[in-house]
Amino acid sequence: MGLSKKEISILIEIIFSIVFVFIFLPYFYENQEINLILMDDLIGKIIEILIFTVIYFSIAYSLLEFIFKKKESKDERDDMINSKSYKLGYLLYEFSLFIFIGYVCSKFQNKELLNLTGNQELYNNFQLTDGGIVFFVLVLLAFISIIKSLYQFYLHRTV
Repeated sequence: MGLSKKEISILIEIIFSIVFVFIFLPYFYENQEINLILMDDLIGKIIEILIFTVIYFSIAYSLLEFIFKKKESKDERDDMINSKSYKLGYLLYEFSLFIFIGYVCSKFQNKELLNLTGNQELYNNFQLTDGGIVFFVLVLLAFISIIKSLYQFYLHRTV
């Protein structure tokens, strides 16, 4: 199974998204009930993500260029594959926007239902926090990125 330079480049993106999900998303999951201001070492985690991203892609693409020294030509097939995969990504982003809006509206509706029951303690504890929104958005973005890249890889292997 010989992979081309473009296919390996796509696999690098897929691996990054999966590694991001397993390494950095648990931090946001654990802190989703907390506001962003109260999160422990949020700035440190963002800096850690940026440093990891720069180092990962620098090493991965440097190795890729070192292994595949000759430049691959770009043709209409590549443009078609990129167009199809980015179209799918765009549609998934639009769909996830509706999911996000539904999530926020359901949180507000559930809070109002708790208010109608008269249980003030549950009403005060039920919050839509910044951390929860950030976690939900990161999950959606990671999922969309993985699906788009997998589709792009599939198209490169089959078309």
